[in-house]
Amino acid sequence: MSKLLIFLLLGISSSLMAHEIRPGLLTLEQVSELKYQVEFKQPQVQGRFLNLSFQTNCDSVLGDARTSSTALLETFQMTCTEPLIFIEIAGLEGTLVDTMVTITALSGDKQNFLVTSREPRIETANGTAIPVYFVLGIQHLIFGLDHVLFVFLLFYLVSGWKNLLKVVTSFTVAHSITLGLSAFNLVSVSQGPIEALIALSIVLLALEVLTSDKEGSLRQHLWLVAFTFGLLHGLGFASALAEIGLPSSSAVTALLLFNVGLEIGQILVLIAALILANVVTRRGIQLSHPAYSAPVYFFGGVATYWFVDRSLAIIL
Repeated sequence: MSKLLIFLLLGISSSLMAHEIRPGLLTLEQVSELKYQVEFKQPQVQGRFLNLSFQTNCDSVLGDARTSSTALLETFQMTCTEPLIFIEIAGLEGTLVDTMVTITALSGDKQNFLVTSREPRIETANGTAIPVYFVLGIQHLIFGLDHVLFVFLLFYLVSGWKNLLKVVTSFTVAHSITLGLSAFNLVSVSQGPIEALIALSIVLLALEVLTSDKEGSLRQHLWLVAFTFGLLHGLGFASALAEIGLPSSSAVTALLLFNVGLEIGQILVLIAALILANVVTRRGIQLSHPAYSAPVYFFGGVATYWFVDRSLAIIL
């Protein structure tokens, strides 16, 4: 029966995205009083482009368009007869893709904005109230399904607040190390194998939940397991940050904000898990073993599909 359930879940998981959603990137560099050089990079989602476009109070002319396996990159020449007032990303509604906007003035000063599906239009004169890299860090953790599944499985394996704090801290320290090293090009690793190994880390945790008792070797040294796998996940976080880029004038601050955002996102996931567990306990709900194990089978099934899909992408 359990094998049948695993194969069923693997079939369901094949309809899920094997890769997390990357943000769109819109950069506007002022090259004269009236002209801007513009680059618009929009990600490919589930094998298709979203047909996004940007709109401003200025006139723009398409210069070039190139596609890759992951993104569409368009360049424009933009002419403004008045100050740049607003930027709107058309087509963003109904998607989970946000767009990072960077405006570089003629003086070299930069402004960063985040355009979302909820607020697809920004007024450039208003500035941003919340640091963009902080928001991106939170979103990357919460919407990066592989990282969410990993954190949930850690929760399955840990008992007691002290152990939970130790394991989460270990995971945090590890991914902060590799994120920082990669962000400043001190470590460079091909992302294909890293993404496959991240999926494999989820599979291994799911197997540990399903097959080992409390004396299992992984459980005895779970903080070390979390640290080791955290190094991998940090390299995955670095991949997303590399897509966005760090501002040269404030790279350390931006990296710190991104990392703090990751931690806030991680805490939110853990709080959600704790609330769910508390509701079950307070209501006196007695979960049968199949009901308790079903999410683990699902997480493991999804991660198995991701691992196979990402491994084949490396080979083929």
